[in-house]
Amino acid sequence: MPKQTGFIKIKGTLNGVCYYPLKGAYIYRTAVGPSKERIYNDPAFKPVKANLLEFGGASKLAKAICTGLKQNVAAFKDSYMTSRLSGCCRKIIQKGSGEPGQREANLFNQPELLIGFQLNKTKVFSQIYTVKPIITSNTARSVVNISIPKSDKYHLKQAPKTATHFRLTAALSIVSNYKWSDTVQGYQPQHPNSNGLGVTSQSSPLLCKIEHQNIYLQLINPISTGIPANTAITVWLGIQYGNMVQNEFSPFKTAQAMACVAVL
Repeated sequence: MPKQTGFIKIKGTLNGVCYYPLKGAYIYRTAVGPSKERIYNDPAFKPVKANLLEFGGASKLAKAICTGLKQNVAAFKDSYMTSRLSGCCRKIIQKGSGEPGQREANLFNQPELLIGFQLNKTKVFSQIYTVKPIITSNTARSVVNISIPKSDKYHLKQAPKTATHFRLTAALSIVSNYKWSDTVQGYQPQHPNSNGLGVTSQSSPLLCKIEHQNIYLQLINPISTGIPANTAITVWLGIQYGNMVQNEFSPFKTAQAMACVAVL
């Protein structure tokens, strides 16, 4: 084992090298973590293995949500949205049934963890647009309605001074429950044909300076044959400010937000 020389002795890890005292001498060696093979096969690393497997399931759950949201992710997200969403899904998996590492990934296990999730952490929808939307659906969950009884300029917070209009975007993303598969040694969707489907609806551009009543957005479920019971519909609502340019709405990149408002 190589020893440290010189008057200054170091303890700790620096640039991938670990320095420490051993039997009266100061030693250094390359800092090496456990191998993947050891983590997956050594009983001592069973909790670590379980965490890794469930993080893998959380990543798949988050990816399904983003797939259904389609272009809205690129329009509204921040740089760390994917990792934040995976972390949220990981917490939901922890509420699932089964052994650690193989617990069911089902948004219905704790939907309140996802409701209120912001695609951009620093742009909170409820702080930018302070109305209380009403979300309803029919029994078959084939139609989702978002209604806002009243909206006026006092509900429009953080609006750029040059903005003349705002536009609302509603979206739904369909997410199957995931279960552990011994065959593939990973999480698999139980309803792959439904998983990751989505649809988006937008309001017409609305003037910022006047009051609007009974704003109404409707989302039609893209699954025409009936949605499976263990498949969740995540409902999202966003707002963008902008101007009208040649009769077309041109959104600003500032003060725009989208959040999950319901899990049905």
